[in-house]
Amino acid sequence: MKIRNLIQNKLDDLLLKDGIMSHHIRRVEIDVITDTKGNQININNDEYVVYRVVSNKSRFYADGKAVATQFFIDISYYYRYNKNNLQIDVAEIRIKSIIDYFLSDTHFKLINGQNDLPDIDNTYRGVNFEFSYLGV
Repeated sequence: MKIRNLIQNKLDDLLLKDGIMSHHIRRVEIDVITDTKGNQININNDEYVVYRVVSNKSRFYADGKAVATQFFIDISYYYRYNKNNLQIDVAEIRIKSIIDYFLSDTHFKLINGQNDLPDIDNTYRGVNFEFSYLGV
């Protein structure tokens, strides 16, 4: 199991249909992407998601072999809307849907809830949260 593939697939399943790009470690800027079904999707460049695997630990052993692994995953959701823009409500719904979607998988637990991410270098604001994944 590759944790980055799992996270990317979950984020794509949830967000790509709304034109929200997600990527490991850095933002990827494109205007159009083709999904796995061959559909062209226009990308909303006012919102994006960046995630990273913070750490991984092989925590439990039997006969010297790891039988369970724990990963910590950091997800940051960025948006470029003024506080009076109605799209902020939509972004907040998406943020909650990400959390709910990951928590619907019993392997994931929310470790750190929503934290604000100000970005003084550009016009984006963000919200960050962290999950733990425990799997075999």
